[in-house]
Amino acid sequence: MNLNFLKNPKKIELHYSFVDDSHTMDAFIRNNCERELLSIVKEITYILDIDVNIETEAYIEGGLKELWSIASNNKFVIGVITGILVNVLSTYLTKDNELTELQKEELRLKIQVLKKELEESNEEKPIIIGNDIYEIFNKNLKIIKHKSNFYKNIHSYQKVTKVTSVILTDNNEPLIPPHTVERKDFEKFILKTDELPPFIDENATLEILSPVLKKGKYKWKGIYNGEVISFSMRDKDFKFQVINSKVQFKNGTTIDCVLEISRKINDIGEIYNSGYAVLTVLRIRDENAVEDTPQGKKYLMKKQAKRNQLNLFDNNDNKNDN
Repeated sequence: MNLNFLKNPKKIELHYSFVDDSHTMDAFIRNNCERELLSIVKEITYILDIDVNIETEAYIEGGLKELWSIASNNKFVIGVITGILVNVLSTYLTKDNELTELQKEELRLKIQVLKKELEESNEEKPIIIGNDIYEIFNKNLKIIKHKSNFYKNIHSYQKVTKVTSVILTDNNEPLIPPHTVERKDFEKFILKTDELPPFIDENATLEILSPVLKKGKYKWKGIYNGEVISFSMRDKDFKFQVINSKVQFKNGTTIDCVLEISRKINDIGEIYNSGYAVLTVLRIRDENAVEDTPQGKKYLMKKQAKRNQLNLFDNNDNKNDN
């Protein structure tokens, strides 16, 4: 969808089609859906740092049709908002929703370019959006979560057979072909789990507050990045040393370790840490000494060997290029 082709976009029409000829919809389901869609619009405007006014119009029969009228001082903003929203509502979720740091930086640069284009757009220089710009919004975790909530709501409501979105003029004339999602595809928009891949901090430092000195699946307590956390100790060698009094803890004892941080997305798309686990203790520190652990030395040797292997491949590739 190349948005410079849109002439005077003004509205979004959202059409819920039903299994029967009725024109009524469960009020709780409809309100929940509207809340999620407005949250998506809010996130889009936040990302682009723009202001818009949104008003709802009287419902139209034919299943149930909602009309949202969008106003802005910059007419090109309306085309951008409506185009992005329709694209988001009709784009399936993928398995790689989370972005790498490099991808995040690339998208940040694209956002800056789009913001600049919006500021400079005028009659002679309309705003043009390519398909790559939509990735900014389809990879946004908050938008992903709100879209998932939207489709989860209507998936649970058997009366809805499909959802169609389209951009309209002020006179309710369609500007683009309708984008329709059938009931059989609703699940493709719903997150299967709120859990994200864990983050591994290979250089974590924990100040130990409460070690566990006996067998069992008890949680330790420590300070990580200034925050008190509970964590599991999965380093069996270190647990054995502690239980057998091979390690003594003093006030201020810290461990350098490989820390696994479990993460989830909440209902508004924010990431939070849901759990912590020490996988390998690399060394123990107190005010008098620093002691590397055998398992820590082994871990670091494996890591260095892997790094050397990668460097070897890189060097061979460079030689072949020459």
